[in-house]
Amino acid sequence: MANRKLKIIYRSNSHAPLWLVADKSGSWQKNGLDVDTSPQLIREKAVEALKNGHVDLISGNHHNLYVRNAKNGEDFVHLAQAANNWTENKLVVRPGIGSVQDLRGKKIVADKLTSHAGLNIWLFLKQEGLGVDRGDVELIEMLGSSEERWKRVVDGEFAGTFVSIPHDNRAAKAGAHVITARAMPMVRGVTLTTTMNFVKTHPDEIRQLTRGFVDAIHFFRTRKRETLEILKEHAAPILKLQTDEEVETLYEEWAQSLETKPYPSLQAISNVFQLALRRNPEIGSYNPLSLWDTHFVRELDDSGYIDRLYR
Repeated sequence: MANRKLKIIYRSNSHAPLWLVADKSGSWQKNGLDVDTSPQLIREKAVEALKNGHVDLISGNHHNLYVRNAKNGEDFVHLAQAANNWTENKLVVRPGIGSVQDLRGKKIVADKLTSHAGLNIWLFLKQEGLGVDRGDVELIEMLGSSEERWKRVVDGEFAGTFVSIPHDNRAAKAGAHVITARAMPMVRGVTLTTTMNFVKTHPDEIRQLTRGFVDAIHFFRTRKRETLEILKEHAAPILKLQTDEEVETLYEEWAQSLETKPYPSLQAISNVFQLALRRNPEIGSYNPLSLWDTHFVRELDDSGYIDRLYR
């Protein structure tokens, strides 16, 4: 019997490591699936492709679907979540700044402020008592690469910027001071997202996908040597990693972040919903849990399958 086919697009190249490992490790084939994954970096194209049935699932679109379901009555649904922590929490700062609180009254440069990355910084600073809206800090938008932003910090133009690996180490090697800030709970990275219509009409494929997803996470976490080989060959060119050390660091961050049981955390859902409210405060009465259906993960968990993998 031929494997069932699924087409999935992911919303950011930062998702690539897990999708590549899932593919190259044989996790899909083991579970009777032929999964075609590719990047689609334009948000609306990804959502419309899913809505129109051109793809079966997307990975990402973490905060904007709350708005679409709440305002338009659409049926998007998140089924599983690979990680629940913010990883752009490395703060590159100019001399004289020793903590997050030292940013008060200063300028911080960030990527697009209405994007997930920019909104994460807004929320993190707010939780740290540094409200952007009341002028405690000033967020400056500068589109482009992380390297361009941290170099502006090194040159003294801005007080700080938040980056992910490997830019923290690259900035440090260039003489910058880097502070690792608190890892704020956040829905980010690989998310299994589809529509309830697809779930209802393809329950068997969703079950196979969920088990393959869990198997891929297990492979990533427990078979380091093989995973590193996959990352070096396939992920490093996509993420523009320059050394084996950078690949190793990427592996360690992912291995520590991946959930053995891919449930979202309540804190992560609460925080990502704050990002949606920042852009669309009129959906404040919407219950963010209604966008999630984790019963396929729960079903697999209750079977004991996941626990047996790690014995």
